Amino acid sequence: VEHSREERQHHLPSILPHIRFHLMSSGDMAQILEHPLVRENPGTYEVIRNVVQRGTSNTKMRAGMDRQEMALIFSSSPAGGTEMHCINPRTGKHVRCPVTVDIDPVEGIETTVTSNNDIYMYFIKEKHYDQMSLHTYRHVRNVWEQLSLVCSSNSRDTQERQAETFVEVDGELYYLFFINLRAPCHFVYVRIRKYDQHTDQWLECSELRLSSRNNGIAVSCGPNIYVFTDKEMHRYHPSEDRWYKMATPNFYPDIGIARYLPFYSTVIAMTTEIFLVDRQMRKMFLYDTVSDSWTKLPDWSGVGRYDNLEIYNRYFFVLEGQLHVLVAYGSSGAHMVPEAHAWRVWVLDRLEGVWTELKGPNLPHEDHIVHTAALPVARMYLPCLTANGTVVQA
Repeated sequence: VEHSREERQHHLPSILPHIRFHLMSSGDMAQILEHPLVRENPGTYEVIRNVVQRGTSNTKMRAGMDRQEMALIFSSSPAGGTEMHCINPRTGKHVRCPVTVDIDPVEGIETTVTSNNDIYMYFIKEKHYDQMSLHTYRHVRNVWEQLSLVCSSNSRDTQERQAETFVEVDGELYYLFFINLRAPCHFVYVRIRKYDQHTDQWLECSELRLSSRNNGIAVSCGPNIYVFTDKEMHRYHPSEDRWYKMATPNFYPDIGIARYLPFYSTVIAMTTEIFLVDRQMRKMFLYDTVSDSWTKLPDWSGVGRYDNLEIYNRYFFVLEGQLHVLVAYGSSGAHMVPEAHAWRVWVLDRLEGVWTELKGPNLPHEDHIVHTAALPVARMYLPCLTANGTVVQA
């Protein structure tokens, strides 16, 4: 089929039922599930799943078909080394895998998952701030491979990059960051680079100069990239390589975006909606990109308390179509640190307008989370994941 997709792809639904998938090894099955013809067509995966279920005559499905949507958490320990924790709070699954990549935990990393379920990691090389390293995750072998190591040719942004964001739009990778120039005048610029996999280069895109003197936050949603600051909103169209300034409405008559947005530290997208959350989770708003409207969501008051501990940090993620937050709790004080096993997960019920607690993962309390407050989510192949990883008991 792949040799002539346009003429043959429509035959796939009639061909697949005649293939004995249930007789294949888990490794072969995982490779098939990673094939573009399967990944680009969710319906094809369901056809294969149904065929396997029928072929096994109600016996347990072979391991190669066992894939699950999981949030990815990257952490580093004081002893050195980085790990990837894959969690699904609803099913209780938690697998810990080593990341055999030299990462500087101080600088942290940026990760993104494409619509084809490809996982990419981007970070600045330790002690070489002008070297940008790009890696991809290979599901079948459960390893990370380096795709690119590029040196920046522009000295202006090597020391001033802030609020970095790594996203995917329509299969293309984009690296966005803010540049805060203080001399001779105080300006903030937004710069975007697009990764060209054919030339292994990061291409410069249109630059945006902000009216605000403060950095903003950015997120991809649908075919666009959105930037929010304390004074303005902008939308970048990758297909046009062009920025559009958007109207800045009030949330409500007495609550303006210019008043509250500087305190928002997390932004995360789900389908056509964008969630903005303040640092203490006391205010949460939703922006609908289709209707160009804002909605206030249930706040965190009255929930989220745990053994009189304070919120040390929180990490949002969208799993199985619902907004979740992983909360780390710590003792109060000048040097607050996460307590052992003091991790909880909460999920937002949009219909009821309430937060419900789920069982949190058993994360090492001394570890340091090395990425931003929005966790990537991917469909992970459990047999391949557990073959080289460690299943963590709740």
